[in-house]
Amino acid sequence: MKRAWKQILVAFVLGGCVGVAVTWGCAPRMFHRHAGKGQFQQRLLDRFSSKLQLTPEQRTQVAAILDTKRQKMDALRAEIRPRVEELRASTSADIRRLLTPDQQQRFDVMEKEWSAKTKRFHDHWMGTHGA
Repeated sequence: MKRAWKQILVAFVLGGCVGVAVTWGCAPRMFHRHAGKGQFQQRLLDRFSSKLQLTPEQRTQVAAILDTKRQKMDALRAEIRPRVEELRASTSADIRRLLTPDQQQRFDVMEKEWSAKTKRFHDHWMGTHGA
């Protein structure tokens, strides 16, 4: 019984770590998966223009703001991504040290499966050109 809870805990923690990594890396792009990098921003600008009835000057200024902020968000994601991966790896290593050799082998298989699933998700949502 105690062993089953450990396995559930391991799965939960690693699933959470993978979820965080995927979210930080992919979620911002999920909303425009079929669009190029600038098309989401263009749709947002069009919506602002329509709903707010922006003047041409305001539209130009809003476009500049959106572009600057998008660049900053991309830089922030790139900065955070290694820290998220480091946290995921250290969590995995800490858990792995608690396991028996047999459990470690199964854990390694689970991690490879999660890694492959994450890569497929990343490739699907971001394409091979993604960050």
